[in-house]
Amino acid sequence: MSHTAEASVVNDCSPTNTEPSVIVLAKRVFRDWEHLRVYYVLILGGFAMLLAIPGAIHNGSYLLTLRGIVDIAEVGIVANICYFTGPISETYVRWLGYEQKWVRWFLFVGGTLLSVVQVLFTLGSVVASAAASIPN
Repeated sequence: MSHTAEASVVNDCSPTNTEPSVIVLAKRVFRDWEHLRVYYVLILGGFAMLLAIPGAIHNGSYLLTLRGIVDIAEVGIVANICYFTGPISETYVRWLGYEQKWVRWFLFVGGTLLSVVQVLFTLGSVVASAAASIPN
């Protein structure tokens, strides 16, 4: 690498570069996503509670037992870990220079829909396995 090429690389990493650092960018993105987390939890919690309504699904009242609440908590922890893929992905996209608002909404709506499906299948299978283990 020539001396001028080395100098340009050094200059790109200098503190005078006007682009925000990844840390500043990530803080802004994660803070904005934390506001969306409230809606995410309400949506998923609503679907989980729909499954617990007696008669909504066979043996749905199982979710109101201590073991059922533990199962809901486990699914909630996994769902919140998966939630982080949204702000991580958006930070990466913005770091690459794409600043469109629809990216956040696409990731949020798409991720929330996938999480709703995960909640319905996971808690539905938990209830089904609990029903199968109860002797007739």
